[in-house]
Amino acid sequence: MFILQESRSTLEQQQHLLINLAMKQAFHVMQLPVLELSEWLSLEIENNPVLEVDLTKETFKESLEEWSSSTSGFRNKAQEKEGQKRKERQESVLVATPSLYEHLMSQAPLVFETQTDLHLAELLIGSLNSKGFLDIDIQDVAPYVPLEKLEEILQKIQKFDPPGIGAKDLQHTLLLQLTLKGKKESLAFHVIKTHFEALIHNRLPSIAKALRIELSSLTKLIEKEISSLDLYPGSRFSPKIVASIIPDILLFSVEGKWHIEINTSQLPHFHIAPIYADAMERAELEPVECLYVRKKLAAGKWLQRAVQKRNQTLHRLVEFVLKKQEAFFQEGRLIPMTTAEAALELGLHESTVARAVAHKFIACPQGLFALRSFFKQGSKVVSKNPLSSVSLKEFLEDVIEKEDKTKPLSDEEISSQLKRQGIVCARRTVAKYRTALHIAPALRRRTWS
Repeated sequence: MFILQESRSTLEQQQHLLINLAMKQAFHVMQLPVLELSEWLSLEIENNPVLEVDLTKETFKESLEEWSSSTSGFRNKAQEKEGQKRKERQESVLVATPSLYEHLMSQAPLVFETQTDLHLAELLIGSLNSKGFLDIDIQDVAPYVPLEKLEEILQKIQKFDPPGIGAKDLQHTLLLQLTLKGKKESLAFHVIKTHFEALIHNRLPSIAKALRIELSSLTKLIEKEISSLDLYPGSRFSPKIVASIIPDILLFSVEGKWHIEINTSQLPHFHIAPIYADAMERAELEPVECLYVRKKLAAGKWLQRAVQKRNQTLHRLVEFVLKKQEAFFQEGRLIPMTTAEAALELGLHESTVARAVAHKFIACPQGLFALRSFFKQGSKVVSKNPLSSVSLKEFLEDVIEKEDKTKPLSDEEISSQLKRQGIVCARRTVAKYRTALHIAPALRRRTWS
């Protein structure tokens, strides 16, 4: 009796462990975007001998072409021009561009005659950060070399292209660039050297007062001689790889009817090899073999169900988005919508919805969007049409773009202006969105006349 209970307890523990493992893998499948899911499935199929890849894949190309033709009404010359630019950027990735290190080292042999100097130059160039600055102590580059020698080598590097390279910080690179232009005795050089903090914080009146010049003269000086300088001369050599995004869902309209297509073209289509199922039915296998095949068959069937469940959940989510965000697909205006709302209506756990929308992209007539971007918290609004955080940011950008630059709006004033238009948005919320948009505060946006 005791042995029977122990055996039953062990069996229940194993079943519980398998169920937990299956749930974790199901969550994993739900969260993966199409390309990562493809790689993961390929490994699972390779490790399961009862699975065979089906080479007769359904094509996603026809749906893509149908979507492309259905978006013709949304396209204009600006969009086509942007598409051409994107294509050129993608093609440019194929052309190898020199790094900052390579660019500078190509100039070094023309300046340094001895191998020792060339080696020291290589050490210094290799120590520059991505902005082109030497932000470490020069003696740390080569502790065994006299400081005077290292400074001599660095001074020669600072005359390389691009101008301003090898500086210790932002102020230094601006001064180097003016020096190379022969403007070391200029007023612009003096402003940067003695009033740099006030300059970067846009405190121009205090600079004009200290220099005893008209504010308008200082403004013209900055526009003419300082604004054209390169803040980070090494940044242009940083690799900018444009990664292509494969949509997980395709949404297109044909004759006024929406169609949802889940992208499975990138996934390996597979099935259970009939030979194993037949062997199990005929009971031809030894007990150990039978147990092994049964486990692999169960794993294969579960894999099929997990992928099917993922696709069904994505399809239902897009149907929900299509229903709730009708204003976006008609007017381009997002409304606040949370994953909790979707979970409640679809009868899913909120964590399942969160995993399903993570890292997924949807292609629709308006463009390519992260599925998560449709699920945004909004601000409280007096009117009947609430704004999502995305629309609110666009609204904020528009307000700041149209402001009087000689008297830019403070966050409090922007909040009041939004409130007058029926949008209740606190000052600190305005500040948060402004910061997220990389827009400077009012004082630094001010244009002095």
